[in-house]
Amino acid sequence: MIGDHLLANKFIFARPQWTWEEKLFPMRGVQRGDIIVFRYPLDRDQDYVKRCVALPGDTVEMRNKRLYVNGKQVTGPWEFQFGRNPEGPTPGPWPPQRFAGEAEQPVGTWRHADPDELTMDRQGIDSLIQEGFKDNLGPVTVPPGHLFAMGDNRDNSMDSRYWGFMPMDHLRGRPFIVWWSFREGDSDDDNGRVPSGPMDVVQDFVDAARHFFTRTRWERTGTIPR
Repeated sequence: MIGDHLLANKFIFARPQWTWEEKLFPMRGVQRGDIIVFRYPLDRDQDYVKRCVALPGDTVEMRNKRLYVNGKQVTGPWEFQFGRNPEGPTPGPWPPQRFAGEAEQPVGTWRHADPDELTMDRQGIDSLIQEGFKDNLGPVTVPPGHLFAMGDNRDNSMDSRYWGFMPMDHLRGRPFIVWWSFREGDSDDDNGRVPSGPMDVVQDFVDAARHFFTRTRWERTGTIPR
């Protein structure tokens, strides 16, 4: 949620060089369903948190807001829809018979799967962001060395549907605990302000101190993201 402060395990997806390193810091490859922290391909100075929904070689398709991986629908209580309505997002699962809002139809061709674009490694080029593929996309096959990342808030998430496949070398780790959850405004859906200078950082500290007891989500603080 907006305002969650996370601790991330940066060892789990690393490649061990020695046997003792692997035993000391348990490591494994990324799995479907993992929540991942990675460098945002359009601004590598920012870290993003999404869910890995598909691995290299997997086929991904969005049909009427439903996610299908290798031909099977993937849904659960972590999948949310109606991200921009006044009541906030509504949790899944979202079987085909459940109404998930009107689906937008894609316009043009999703260029991120084009072999020439992948060869050029044009991740991070703003002009490649494509609107209109949020609800219907593909099927596309995830290329080697990449993942397909999506946010659980499906109607309001800047993820692989917009900027393409995520290079694995952008991985930073996996969040393992919410050490503090702080509501940024009057509601859970209010966006936090991104500091643009020292005074903004000071103001954030002042706001956090003023509203610490009233805006801290005590029920989420200390929970494990799943």
